[in-house]
Amino acid sequence: MGRVIAAGALALGGLLTTAVGVAHADEVEVEGNYSSQVGCEADGPHVEITHNDNLYTHWDCRFGPDGFWHVWLSN
Repeated sequence: MGRVIAAGALALGGLLTTAVGVAHADEVEVEGNYSSQVGCEADGPHVEITHNDNLYTHWDCRFGPDGFWHVWLSN
C-alpha cells in the first residue's frame, strides 16, 4: 500500500513539474501599432530583437487593447 501511495505522489510531482514548464513559456512583445492583421503578419517573420534573438522561434500577431495589432515572439 505504501508503494502505491509513493508511486502516485511521484507521478503527481512529475505532472506538476511539466505544467510549470509550459506555463512559464517566454514571450516578448516586440512590435506594435499595426492597423491591420495583414500588415502585422507581413512583418512578423522578419522581426528581430537585439538580445537573444535566437531563443525566440515563433511569432504571433495579437490584437491589443489599444485597437492595434502587435507582434509577439515566443520560444
